[in-house]
Amino acid sequence: MKKAKRILVGIKEASHAAELAELASRVAAKGATIWLVHVIELPAATPLDAPVPELEAAARKALAAAQRTVRRFRLKPAPLVLRARLAGQALLDELKEKKIDLAVLGYHHKRTLGELLFGTTHDSLARSAPCHLLMSIPPRR
Repeated sequence: MKKAKRILVGIKEASHAAELAELASRVAAKGATIWLVHVIELPAATPLDAPVPELEAAARKALAAAQRTVRRFRLKPAPLVLRARLAGQALLDELKEKKIDLAVLGYHHKRTLGELLFGTTHDSLARSAPCHLLMSIPPRR
């Protein structure tokens, strides 16, 4: 695979943001754009435009860490906060809309009840992504 020019990095938590951004930056072509995307998932009972200050602050913190890393590689970060019912569908829509070459995602070993019932974001993207996926899977502890 040639170096990617259009990369989307799915950022869930600040603790993994720099690591994922660095991974994306290392495989990026010179002059690549790296979209750093955090999805605020909201339940059906909550309007998508409802204020959620704690979640918004967490998104800003995670994206700031990722942006600093991408800039160190002299690449162009494009931070984006999305609001959706399902993160997987929101990311899939972005992959298609932005004609992404490569998506970089993290993985966590613990699963929530919702993930057990409906599947994970990774499962959804692995089945439907229109581009290559690069997943960073940490060792079990």
